[in-house]
Amino acid sequence: MSAPTMAYSLYHSVLVAVHTKDNPTDEEWSGYVDFGRKQMGKYTSSLVISEGGGPNATQRGAMNDLLEANNFKGKVSVVTLNRLVRGIVTAISWFNPNIKAFTTVQVPLAIEYLEIPKDHHERLMAEIKRLREKIGISSAMT
Repeated sequence: MSAPTMAYSLYHSVLVAVHTKDNPTDEEWSGYVDFGRKQMGKYTSSLVISEGGGPNATQRGAMNDLLEANNFKGKVSVVTLNRLVRGIVTAISWFNPNIKAFTTVQVPLAIEYLEIPKDHHERLMAEIKRLREKIGISSAMT
């Protein structure tokens, strides 16, 4: 099996997903969607950190179906330097105004956008670091 391209967890009330530069396999994405389904109601927002990888249109559709079926209206922050990914987020935002793209230097703004209490920011950053290390991303976010 190849190295994982994503890791995810529930931190506080945030569904956190971290992607490598590679796109997730269908199997990985299905695991993420299943995790999101099982945790539904426990998270009010979502934070995605990507080195450039992300779901394809079919995979995004599976997550959108889950969120729509559960009437999820939470905010979503997508953090990446990848212009293509940010462009996709912008296109999605035309239909879902609660999603917003940020560059990696804007992580604090991305967290603030999700309305996470200040006293959770440092621990959320530690969780992001843990997930990044879990999938082999050792470089610090700048």
